[in-house]
Amino acid sequence: MGGVRYYFAVLVFSALMLANDVYGRQKSGQGNSFEFSPQVSLALFTAENKLRGNVFGGEFTYHINKNVNPRPWMRMLNLNSIDLVFNYKNMGDVMLVSDPRSGLFGNTYALLAALNFTLLKNRYGELWAAPGLGIGYLGQTYFTNQNQLIGSHLNFASRMALKVATKISPSMKLSAGVDMLHFSNGAIRTPNHGINVSSVSLGLLKSLHSSGQAKPDSLEWKGGEEYAKHKFDFGVNIGRRGIFRSKEGLYKTGLYAGYNYRLNELLGLSSGLDAVYYHSIYEYNDQTYESLATSLDRWRVGLAVGPDIWMDRLAIMTKYGYYLHYNHFSPSGNNVKTYWTAGLKYYVLNWAAVQSKVYIHKTEADYLGFGIMLTP
Repeated sequence: MGGVRYYFAVLVFSALMLANDVYGRQKSGQGNSFEFSPQVSLALFTAENKLRGNVFGGEFTYHINKNVNPRPWMRMLNLNSIDLVFNYKNMGDVMLVSDPRSGLFGNTYALLAALNFTLLKNRYGELWAAPGLGIGYLGQTYFTNQNQLIGSHLNFASRMALKVATKISPSMKLSAGVDMLHFSNGAIRTPNHGINVSSVSLGLLKSLHSSGQAKPDSLEWKGGEEYAKHKFDFGVNIGRRGIFRSKEGLYKTGLYAGYNYRLNELLGLSSGLDAVYYHSIYEYNDQTYESLATSLDRWRVGLAVGPDIWMDRLAIMTKYGYYLHYNHFSPSGNNVKTYWTAGLKYYVLNWAAVQSKVYIHKTEADYLGFGIMLTP
């Protein structure tokens, strides 16, 4: 059930990102566009393992133009488009140095929602940055052929791309870029070392011009929304971490209480207390050992601070924290004193949001939780 909730939440996020497009896109005098970009890998890497081989593939992108009548956060980001991206990679040549079998991972497929914003622009061309988030499918897992990196077919997929584009005709652009694609499952099922592929691409972008000039529309953005500069947040989530060599999992509940200060329409700063309750604790057996997330107590408590990036009612949140209490177990005796959190929250009401939140130790995901956040 935890896995189903996770992938459903990512799909909802993608839909929310694209939903902003209702504000004027069909009346825009500037059309949307398609882009096709073949890719070849530059490097492959993963946590605690070494990879070798080459990856071939490509991306098909639909760019939804946001230059006409942009919302405040779009102007601040210099947003060019909201993108729907399909990514394919042929992983047949990729091997672990410690396990040189062919076909170890199978091919990957990913569907992402991305923000495409302009960093530099002149008469010769443009430089874009395009971070994206979505879902991915990996052909082989630990449970199909015992590869040691990922334990699930469905995964979280994130991508960061930098591209340059130059016009070669009134409706066509030539694009070139580099990107990094990351696959992991948020530790819902282990192992979860993840896979990272950096690639270089060369592609063509075709504009789809609309038939007329921009016209007034009742759905277009008319002005700013009120937001509170000072507020307190109270959140709760529940999730699970997979048990190694098993499709079962161990459940945890996360609680949060903090203060949020809005700098402007785009940026906020928040700090607060994180408390995580372990439904099962370590009892010196493989079923309850959770690597860097292993606790000898039911509770761990930390204090964290970090920014929020706001896109109307949707916010991306990330924090870095220090543990006030964490009775951590490690075979080597090394204590874990710091952690990361990252997530999404969407306000369905002015005082209530749905949220997803992942807890991370160093580069290792602890668990991904889903729940609500209240702002009295």
